[in-house]
Amino acid sequence: MKILITGGGSEEAIDNVRSIINSSTGRTSSFLADFFCDEGNDVTLIISEKSIMPTKSKVNILKYKSFNDLKEILENECKNNFYDSVIHAAAVSDYSPEKIIVDGKEFQAGIISKIPSGKELTIKLKKNPKLVDFIKLWTNKKSFVFAFKLTSNASIEERKSAVEKIFKSVQDESLAPDAVISNDLSEINQISHPCTIYNRKLEILEKGETLSELALKIEEILKNQVEKCF
Repeated sequence: MKILITGGGSEEAIDNVRSIINSSTGRTSSFLADFFCDEGNDVTLIISEKSIMPTKSKVNILKYKSFNDLKEILENECKNNFYDSVIHAAAVSDYSPEKIIVDGKEFQAGIISKIPSGKELTIKLKKNPKLVDFIKLWTNKKSFVFAFKLTSNASIEERKSAVEKIFKSVQDESLAPDAVISNDLSEINQISHPCTIYNRKLEILEKGETLSELALKIEEILKNQVEKCF
């Protein structure tokens, strides 16, 4: 199979020194890339520059920094190459700095030189579109799409509600991801990575307790999907 995976977290510039980032390490996506590579699949990984990288040399790595970088690379890959599955695990910035107000003067974010210390600073943010809403469109609905939903200290019902929002964020149900992988930051550590995989009907497809189990569950779902096509 040909598999496309996204990972890591985007970095959004404030000035030419400072930026807004999140805590994503890219560990999950790199682990999945190594796993599927070991299983004999053709794997492409789109991952942020500062992330943990996969260990397998056969993984095709494309690096990004900002939201716009990720969007451009992901769209290009989805439109110009066929992938059996897209596993969208990147922690994409919901907002990007648009304008910077320094002592009452407004500047374009990202291109302004380092703001001197001690200045009064206001950052205007713009909302970024949800890239997961476009993957099915970009792949012409030919790829089986997994999305990830990370919550923090959420109840089971809160996690399920967050998953439901991903499925319902597009009006055309056929453009929603095929499955959403739910996990909660409070349960994740170096050993444990509990997850629940839901389908569009909010039915539980699989559960796993570690990254190894998650990889095996994703593989099982994809194999079942391939069998349905024959």
